[in-house]
Amino acid sequence: MKEKCIYITIFLMLVVFFSSSTLAQTTGEPAADLALEMVGPNNQGFITSEFVQYIYAEARGIDLPRLAREQRQVGEEVARESLQAGDILFFQGSSLMSGIYIGDGRFVVVTSGGITEINLDASTYWSGIYVGANRYFEDAVPVEDPAASLALEMIGPNEQGFLTSEFVQHVYAQSKGIDLPRLARDQLLTGAEVEKDKLEAGDVVFFQGSSLMSGIYIQNGQFVIVTSSGITQANLYSSSYWSGIYVGANRYTEGSSIEDSSANLALEMVGENHQGFITSEFVQYIYKETKGLELPRAASDQWLLGEEVALEDLLPGDVVFFQGAFLMSGIYIENGRFVIITSEGITERNMNTSEYWSNAFVGAKHYTDENLTPPPTSNEIVEKARSLIGTPYNRRGDNPVDGFNTGSFAYYVYREVTGSWLSKLSYAQFEAGLEVERDELQEGDLVFFQNNDEWLTGIYSGDDRFIIAASEGVQERHLDFHTYYSDRYVGAVRYTDAILNKSNPNTYLNHKNPVIQEAMKYMGTPYLMTGSTLEAFDCSFLIQTSFREGKGIYLPRISYRQWEVGETILPEGTNIEEITLDDHIRPGDALYFSGTWQEGISHVAIYLGDNYMIHATGEEGMTTISYMNSYWREHFTGVKRFDDLSVQLDHPAVYEAYQVLGSPYQLGGADPEQGFDTGGLTQYIYKQAYQYDLPRYGSQQWQVGMEIHPDNAEPGDLLFFEGTTLIPAIYLGNNQMVVATQANGVMIVDLTVSSYWPPRLYGARTYEIEDVTLEAVAVLTENYVGEVFHGSSVEFVQNMYLEAANKQLSGNIHTLRSGGDSIHIEELERGDVMFFSEETESNTPSFIGIYLGDGSFATLRDQVVEKYEMNDDIYWINRLLEARRY
Repeated sequence: MKEKCIYITIFLMLVVFFSSSTLAQTTGEPAADLALEMVGPNNQGFITSEFVQYIYAEARGIDLPRLAREQRQVGEEVARESLQAGDILFFQGSSLMSGIYIGDGRFVVVTSGGITEINLDASTYWSGIYVGANRYFEDAVPVEDPAASLALEMIGPNEQGFLTSEFVQHVYAQSKGIDLPRLARDQLLTGAEVEKDKLEAGDVVFFQGSSLMSGIYIQNGQFVIVTSSGITQANLYSSSYWSGIYVGANRYTEGSSIEDSSANLALEMVGENHQGFITSEFVQYIYKETKGLELPRAASDQWLLGEEVALEDLLPGDVVFFQGAFLMSGIYIENGRFVIITSEGITERNMNTSEYWSNAFVGAKHYTDENLTPPPTSNEIVEKARSLIGTPYNRRGDNPVDGFNTGSFAYYVYREVTGSWLSKLSYAQFEAGLEVERDELQEGDLVFFQNNDEWLTGIYSGDDRFIIAASEGVQERHLDFHTYYSDRYVGAVRYTDAILNKSNPNTYLNHKNPVIQEAMKYMGTPYLMTGSTLEAFDCSFLIQTSFREGKGIYLPRISYRQWEVGETILPEGTNIEEITLDDHIRPGDALYFSGTWQEGISHVAIYLGDNYMIHATGEEGMTTISYMNSYWREHFTGVKRFDDLSVQLDHPAVYEAYQVLGSPYQLGGADPEQGFDTGGLTQYIYKQAYQYDLPRYGSQQWQVGMEIHPDNAEPGDLLFFEGTTLIPAIYLGNNQMVVATQANGVMIVDLTVSSYWPPRLYGARTYEIEDVTLEAVAVLTENYVGEVFHGSSVEFVQNMYLEAANKQLSGNIHTLRSGGDSIHIEELERGDVMFFSEETESNTPSFIGIYLGDGSFATLRDQVVEKYEMNDDIYWINRLLEARRY
């Protein structure tokens, strides 16, 4: 019985023990109670923080972060002595661990042995690694802010591949409809700055690592950010890493504060560049769509218009400019932000945060209806040049109707405004002006560019701008931003009043030298190779006419023949670089040049003084005043003075007669070497002058030609006198003649003062000397223009001569060149044959043509007979070798 009572007593004691133990494991705090219930095997494979996360979600409906370090960053920190059941304890081992506090120093934590209960006070290990505790309330993680809520929802893998700032951009666009910039550096410059102690859920926090990063703030130091682990939650206060690189925070409110329509449309279009815009085309499109303003297509042209704006005064919608390989333009937003086309599409950038864009920034413009035209100027040159903007480009034009090239544009503007005749050639304009440095440029100066061997001229209009006849017409350009010109800029010159006076015809109207006065009457007369009328003429005709009309001096028609008469002031071979012209010659002297068209004397001008001259020039296409630039100095030959010349040399027969003056009388003689008799002299002169075959003796010469009254005789006609035989003489004009006399040889006789010759005058005759065969060749050639001819140019010329003149020419171009008579370019007549080379530096003929008069010729090109003008065409001028007459 006693033994039975003992067993009953033991059983009751065990019941009491287990009852008290079960009661002790119930804390009344749901998180702590659930933790106790789960003590045992870790069937779920929790890590410590996942166990805590699970407990809080199941027991209290609170979503804690997954990792202990993130759990540590949320909630309210609790001192060890104030711990309550359900608080979370943190321990620092190889990684941060967390567990659930039960009470009385006990806590539940995941260990290698499973989910275990441990006493903090009794365990030296756990007490040694204890680092703190947090308490969490039902509202510990607010979700009222939509950006913060969405950020929390997205914690996990970064499946979209966001950058930190792209994540923030996405969250704000999806949750608040606010379009933030793509990059953190641009996000930092928008919105309102927030102090660290005033952060609210949804604010954007910024961190400076290798690049600027941004994240979404939650609360109590928590924020969500993209890391290498994905979209993660971190704590600004508890993480020394994030706290150390924190640089600030911004708050963004719904709705844009930007009211400018251009800025707003630019922002709306950020994304892919579907239209394929270049930077300036994008700006052009934005302004047309939003403000109805027609901006130019190119950024460099946009820069020329509008009102310049300082960086600190920029407003939304202004246009900002940047210099890269070329000038770029974009739409300004605010706070350094702007929208521009890049290789990535239509993008938003920021000048304040980007070193590249900050360094590339060159300025900004504000555009209105009132400032889309160039700024006003008081400079007449610039004003005139701007009035011609839009005039078409024409390489051979020199007026607003026909258009301009760069040189003729400057020539026209200066002539219209100042009355001075600058050269039409850019390189000549450069050499004639006073060179100035770029930083000394003034409105109206000329700026120059070089494209390979071609010089280009512009008129400086101020602020690094210039006006030029470009391929698209007369336009205003910029010395820096129009890269075609900035890369080719070679210098600038200024035309002072003193320089302009030298090329102004009015300066010479009352010149003391009548030859210069006369020459000025023909300013602007078109140049025409071999031209011999006042409507159009060449260089030697101008000299001949000016001396005849100005001083009554009769010169030969051809420049090289003029060089053979008169007084030599500077001989051939004079080094013009070693002398000052004005120390040796005077205004009214004739300047001669060689090698401009062909070898030997080929050009002539009248000297005006101060290294200026007037001449009829194919290079300028007219009679004009020119500076003695390097080209003319290179071709300079010498100077002649004709003041005392009284023989009339304008007629070929008179000229030839002048050449043999002083030759001895020789009976039976008919050339300068053996001397002349009377008939031999006139026969020789006509042969040399006209290729005309007079009979040998005077009586025979009287039988041909046409009799005229002696009073109607003209230079070159023959006068006949009675003697033992009929004596012929060459009439010179001015009642003078050349005759071969036994006593004095070939001499000039003045019939006005002679008592011997007038009583013996028998009569006068004139002769038809035109070479009708050459004219027939020219006429036939003109009939072939435009027709197909199968063969070479030599064969074509052969055919023309054979058909029109019944002349058989050689079929070999080199044999043909050695035949006939060499003709000076200024002596060309219709039907003469011209030799050309395909290469400018070659002396080997490649093809030939037939001269048709007035500077034109026909030749065979690609089996078609073509007619060409060569008066001022450098292509043909540089390829012409010589001309010959057959």
